[in-house]
Amino acid sequence: MRKFPLSFRRAVMLFFFPLALLLLAALVATWIGSTRFIVPKRRQLEARHHELLGNPAEFGLDLEPVPVSLRDGTILDAIVATRAAKMGLAEKTRAMEARLVDEGILPPAGRRGTIFLLHGRGGRKENLLWVAKRFVAADFRCVVYDARAHGSSEGKFCTFGFRESQDLAEVIEQVEKKLSRDGENAGPIGVFGNSLGAAVILQALPELPKIRAAVTVAPFASLEEVVTRSANRGLHPAFPDFLIYASMRLGGWRAGFDPRSIRPEKCVTDSRVPIYLMHGMKDEVIPVEHSLRILRAAGRRELVWREIPTAYHSNVLAEGGDDHYQEMTEFFIRHLEDDLKRDSPGALTVEDSESRAGVED
Repeated sequence: MRKFPLSFRRAVMLFFFPLALLLLAALVATWIGSTRFIVPKRRQLEARHHELLGNPAEFGLDLEPVPVSLRDGTILDAIVATRAAKMGLAEKTRAMEARLVDEGILPPAGRRGTIFLLHGRGGRKENLLWVAKRFVAADFRCVVYDARAHGSSEGKFCTFGFRESQDLAEVIEQVEKKLSRDGENAGPIGVFGNSLGAAVILQALPELPKIRAAVTVAPFASLEEVVTRSANRGLHPAFPDFLIYASMRLGGWRAGFDPRSIRPEKCVTDSRVPIYLMHGMKDEVIPVEHSLRILRAAGRRELVWREIPTAYHSNVLAEGGDDHYQEMTEFFIRHLEDDLKRDSPGALTVEDSESRAGVED
């Protein structure tokens, strides 16, 4: 057997050893990147959450924990929130109630319907109780829940709507059955979501015709685009794009979905549900162009488009303020009450309904 000179063997080692190290580093980086992609950090309860949960009536709410068992065995942690029978200070609830009365929108004889609220990536359901405080002023029942792999819910991976859109359908179904057992009726269904929650809603709409109205805040149009942008902003400029794509592909393989297929802008074309779409003009996480693409893809339907000039990604609702909270509440009232009227004597005619279309434009 031919024996290579020592100098040659050293040259080979000097060439392949660093190459092997680079390959190993790339594999490790890809694995870590894929984990960060599909395993969101679970946020812990904050002091303000404990304060609200400890005395919900002071915030205008009555709360009932409702665990939801999904068909795949995953258990989601949910809360049903209603207007407190004996309200304490409840500033936000009382202020919204006063605004609605000033507009001639009087309290209903019964509950108006049920709104399901979905949080963003890395969020948790308790954050949404601050939104629910406004909606219960109009006597909507609100359901907030931790998405799979978030908060107190089970689940290992986030799939950005691939499984979460079906989870929404099952949460609605389970809550309706629970209310029926209690002698109540869920009534017309509305949905509210921000960021990832908004994107999940848009993906779910074609398969959930029972939803009568959707409010979506800062959704993304394409998962692949927004993740690539986020990675490029958070990593060193010299970090190669192919590792970002490899991390996404590996994460999708581990969690059982194709990241390239998560495109809410493609889903809205198959639904006629009225949508209220809101986005911050200074959003650097999910640029406003994503909502504009969704807006164009939605085509001919009743749409409300609101851009908030001073808002970034995390403060859209705060910057929108009470005027936009009121507008969202009235959007739900209009569409969910119209649904109730269609099922009762003296229901709206087609002409009456069409005459209301576009009232928000």
